[in-house]
Amino acid sequence: MGDRIAVPIEIDALEVRDTTLVDGRIEVTVQSTLPRACWHCGSVDVIGHGTCRRRIRDRSCGYPTVLIWIQRRHKCRDCRRTSRERHPAFAGVKRITARFLQHLGAQAGIAPMADIASRESVSWWRVADAFERAAGDCDTYGGPPPRVISLDEAAFKKRHRYHTVVSDPEAHGVVDMVDGRSQQTAEEALRRLPEAWKTRIETVVTDMFWPYRKAIEEVLPDVRLVADKFHVLRSVDAAANKVRVRYGRRRTVIGRQGGLARQNNPRFHPAVWRNRWTFAKRADQLTDEQAAALTAIFTEQPEIGIAWWLKEAFAAIYHAETRKEAERRLNTWIHHIEVADIGEFTRLWRTLRYWQEPILAYFDDRQTNAYAEGINNKIKVIKRRGYGYRNPTRYRQLILTTCGRRTRPDA
Repeated sequence: MGDRIAVPIEIDALEVRDTTLVDGRIEVTVQSTLPRACWHCGSVDVIGHGTCRRRIRDRSCGYPTVLIWIQRRHKCRDCRRTSRERHPAFAGVKRITARFLQHLGAQAGIAPMADIASRESVSWWRVADAFERAAGDCDTYGGPPPRVISLDEAAFKKRHRYHTVVSDPEAHGVVDMVDGRSQQTAEEALRRLPEAWKTRIETVVTDMFWPYRKAIEEVLPDVRLVADKFHVLRSVDAAANKVRVRYGRRRTVIGRQGGLARQNNPRFHPAVWRNRWTFAKRADQLTDEQAAALTAIFTEQPEIGIAWWLKEAFAAIYHAETRKEAERRLNTWIHHIEVADIGEFTRLWRTLRYWQEPILAYFDDRQTNAYAEGINNKIKVIKRRGYGYRNPTRYRQLILTTCGRRTRPDA
């Protein structure tokens, strides 16, 4: 049994005839007030040819709302054909209003489609169709050309499939995303950029991934290539930690191999193991107690102290005021590596020497991949909320719609 209630439809040229609450949904009977006209030839010389009732889903008004449209049928005296009347508020032959379709498409860019379908009491494919209509071709090349772009990778399926993400850290948004993380993939992403952009880009930031560097040098040979500060420091810290682990292991194996927690395993030096996180901290962040603990370890194992000093000396390079001063500190650090003759740092420099110019380019334009890493974190959150994605095309549309480039830095 239904109850009569008042619902504001707010659609032009629609007259509400009846409103009823039935089985937890609002059913509103409406009729168009637009003049009669033939849909085929546009003639207004038509006569009535009956009516039909169409159920059309509209946006919710506290309850799921359904419009029952009394749709008039006409017969044209000029072309002798019959037709049904149309209304701009309804999405063609779909049983849904245009505004509700837009609402579903907008919501699909900020929440999982399954959640929206459950909340709005519609099918999943209805939300997916609305999102594809709203996303369109995902053109993110509007607005002024960027001065700086970042290249990074994002996992579509961890350890199996990745995407190359091009982002604009100054305008805050993703420019493009291409399936794969090879040199060819990065070249494809860069070649897609408008020609007006390629001439205005001054700096490209990337981590120390060789295929990305080759792609940048191939497509944008005149830009400034900057190696991401975080990844450079992380590689140096990793080399120092390898030295700590190597000297933290005891030479004699006591007891069984397994069955013990790592911190209690007699193969490891207890003091070196307990202070592993203290070892990773920067010198200016150590407390007096932590500094004393490290000093005791360095006294017993001097090479661990040398490795710790080398990583701190490299971090001090990024505190330089000018590129000239940074270059001087880097050359001094290279000399200390040669004198120390520690295998982990010797192997590290074999890699870093090919990135010496991109590392020093940071002091010409202090850009990092911090924004790109933040975008990667946002992409992970989107994937987890949606419990993963199988359609790479819809996945790309979702990322570009949600994280797309804004045309103004303050937008």
